[in-house]
Amino acid sequence: MKKLIALFLVVLTFSSCSEEIKFNDPGFQAYRDGILFRGIDVKAYKSASTNAIRFVALAEDEEVELRVANGNPGTYFFGTSNTGIKATYQSSFNDIELAYETKIINGPVANIASGIVAGGSGYTANCTTVAGVVTCSGSYPTTGGSGSGLTVSISTNAAGAITAARVASPGNGYKAGDVITVVGGNGLGRVRVLNVEGSNGEIKITQNNGTIISGEFKFNAVQTTTNPLGGDLVNFQYGTFYQIPIFPEP
Repeated sequence: MKKLIALFLVVLTFSSCSEEIKFNDPGFQAYRDGILFRGIDVKAYKSASTNAIRFVALAEDEEVELRVANGNPGTYFFGTSNTGIKATYQSSFNDIELAYETKIINGPVANIASGIVAGGSGYTANCTTVAGVVTCSGSYPTTGGSGSGLTVSISTNAAGAITAARVASPGNGYKAGDVITVVGGNGLGRVRVLNVEGSNGEIKITQNNGTIISGEFKFNAVQTTTNPLGGDLVNFQYGTFYQIPIFPEP
């Protein structure tokens, strides 16, 4: 009996160590259109001149590449006017070549940039924040930009200047970087389109000690190959990268 107990403890210890080693291995995975993508060969490359980071995750017949302007911990957004931050996906299943990218396109607005272009004055807030939760009721029409139909809900300061804006109705035909005027107040409040539906997302770097890097990501990207055998968009959700080794950019 003692021998059996000892053997059980050895097996249990070995199993626990194996699971821990597996968890600590570098990894890169996400759900692509609901199907698990797991990188087989994953590396991060750092530019010596700009400190930009480029992630490359290779799987059989698939490749994901994520680019950020620098590797500092923080959240960076895809599909914006900053082309140094982008995501791409390529596949060659059954010899069908497809490519997708978070490039600037026209479409319904997904997000408004956090930095307000001009606050204006005399606006009445229709968003309130209680215990960190933002609740909005009502919206303002807008003018300008490449599209039409966008309405926004806003937060203001005591002078009625816009301090934050959120999409109430996304409209259509807009593109990242469009400057939009909020109708109301003194008519001088302006905000900027961060990205649009179909080409957006974010990468959040949670750890970077100079040799390994970890974080999370998600994105929507538009097809650039115009191949009718592929969908117009690809969606990546619940993406994680863990302890990816960093190499000098070749």
